Amino acid sequence: MASLDALIHDVVASGVNPSRLVLGGFSQGGAMTLLTGLTTATKLAGLFVLSGRLPLRNQIKSMISSHAPLTPIFWGHGTADPLVTHALGRASADFVISELGVATAPPVSLSSRILGWLGPNPERPRTTPTGLGFHSYLGLAHELGNEELDDLASWLKALLPPLSTDDAQ
Repeated sequence: MASLDALIHDVVASGVNPSRLVLGGFSQGGAMTLLTGLTTATKLAGLFVLSGRLPLRNQIKSMISSHAPLTPIFWGHGTADPLVTHALGRASADFVISELGVATAPPVSLSSRILGWLGPNPERPRTTPTGLGFHSYLGLAHELGNEELDDLASWLKALLPPLSTDDAQ
């Protein structure tokens, strides 16, 4: 955790706005993402966890940052994962919501997914993700799936607006 936190500090010190930083990982990387992202003093744009879980549940309660409950989290997990079971991932996500105070993300409607596939439209207001959204992928084992990656890409596009020509980084 200290190494990731130091990396975040160095990236911000180099001039990158932390509101554009997203930390994420797969499996153990997802666990490190949660431990670092929920405890760092830097308010990040968001976190993503793929086939991960939250370790150190008892310890993290005393380490949680004040802004952690406001951090958007995308959590994807396959229902056929034999290593980090779907039930363990779901229980970890439920713990983050119930014990750490992170809100549940509003459900994604079919119409918003279709609008996302159509691409950006300056006439349509952009909705920034909030809370923790847990996404289950039927039949997916301990791996990344195309649907999961498409959903993550859509979430990232909604989370991070395009850089304007005025943005330095």
